Amino acid sequence: MRNRIPQIILIITGLFIVSCRNGDDHDLPSVEERVTGAISELRSDLTAPEFGWKLEYQPTDESGIFLVLLDFDEDGTVSIRSDVADNEGEFYDHTISWRIDNAMGLELIFETYGVFHYLFEQDAATFGAEFEFVYQGKEGENLVFRSASDVTSIPSVLFFEPAASGDAALFARDIAEGLNAFATISPQALQAPVPKQQIVLENSNVSILWSLDPAKRIVTSIMAGSGTDFYQSSFSGVLLDHSSGYKLQDGKLILLEPLQFTLGFTGFTVDEISFTDFSFTGAGFCSASPGSSPVFKGEISGTEPVSMQPSLFDPEGTEFVPFPDYPYSVNSVFIFDESGASLSDPGNIIAEKFPEAVAFLFYYGYVSDTDSLPSFAAGFVLDHGDGTNDFFLREFMPVTTVGNRITVQLTGNYYHTGTPGPGEQAGLEEITDLIFEGGNVYASDFPVEGLTVFNLFNPCNRYEIFLVH
Repeated sequence: MRNRIPQIILIITGLFIVSCRNGDDHDLPSVEERVTGAISELRSDLTAPEFGWKLEYQPTDESGIFLVLLDFDEDGTVSIRSDVADNEGEFYDHTISWRIDNAMGLELIFETYGVFHYLFEQDAATFGAEFEFVYQGKEGENLVFRSASDVTSIPSVLFFEPAASGDAALFARDIAEGLNAFATISPQALQAPVPKQQIVLENSNVSILWSLDPAKRIVTSIMAGSGTDFYQSSFSGVLLDHSSGYKLQDGKLILLEPLQFTLGFTGFTVDEISFTDFSFTGAGFCSASPGSSPVFKGEISGTEPVSMQPSLFDPEGTEFVPFPDYPYSVNSVFIFDESGASLSDPGNIIAEKFPEAVAFLFYYGYVSDTDSLPSFAAGFVLDHGDGTNDFFLREFMPVTTVGNRITVQLTGNYYHTGTPGPGEQAGLEEITDLIFEGGNVYASDFPVEGLTVFNLFNPCNRYEIFLVH
């Protein structure tokens, strides 16, 4: 487990002790000998335990915990087992090289790429994970290290505990893999996917909406309410302001900070969920192709049955509503396909069909001075490069927004401020059919300082549009 030590005092026995033997300093070992001895002692300690070491690795105070088992060998390799399910299980069981240096004291350095390096890379290497650790000394049977170059002002402190023969049974890799599967049903352009889940307390008929970041192992609870359908007009809930790291161990998701809330006159506590089943039997979000989605079944604290299923509901996304004063808009490069590539990239459909497109417009209840301009339409601003531009729009039927779900039912009516070029109408039809495939998109807030930006996510093909209000 990761702790914080306000004042770190590095003591390596015998390394910096100056003593006199009968007044003769020449009997002291040299600095090189003392360093060599300290390195040898730490190496012996690291390789001594029969079953290696157990580490509950928490890179930051806010993050969750990763379970890591390490077995050091005298040949300079270490066998590492972890519960990090990313990269198709690459970090479940791998062997890399290690060494001990003497720089800021004795440093344990994992030399070749492994799970610590992978965690270090998260968030463009700002997550707070590390692969170089400074030795602090012993605490009972444990070896204590601190991070060598933490991004925070207070370094992480790690406790290597002697592992037991059965510690590998604590791994909950199947749960880690299942949680990763939720990321395929969430926006991911311009950001790492942080999927939302709806946790249904089945006996109480209560739903909790939270977002779960599997890379950092952080859960952010958003709201809770009575009922199981966020899109029912009768659904009412309370907003939650709760964030907690979590760990996956022994078949459970365990919150480091339990979630507590009151609904009506009843108090609820969620501290851990024991999972009993995982399947792809949940309802899909695409009406055109229902498909299926991941679902966990389990119990909260061994008392109430629960289900966990993906959700696209976003309370802040409900603020994406028809607006009469001006259209929503964005630079045309901010429309992305399922791989996160812009549709305006060379060779992609907007670049091919409308090379002059500079902006995308989404008229959603817009009222203009021009009677022929539709109030509900989507299309492009075309810049001809000579100081002139045109609008080319395709109409859709006005449909009431339900929560953060927007229905776009395209028509065969088009509006062009100039004269359409050959094939432009067919091109706009093809692009809008693609972007709004299935008819429904889900709005969520995308935080940008000084701007109101929404992300429209299409679950049928995982296309995304960013729109500025």
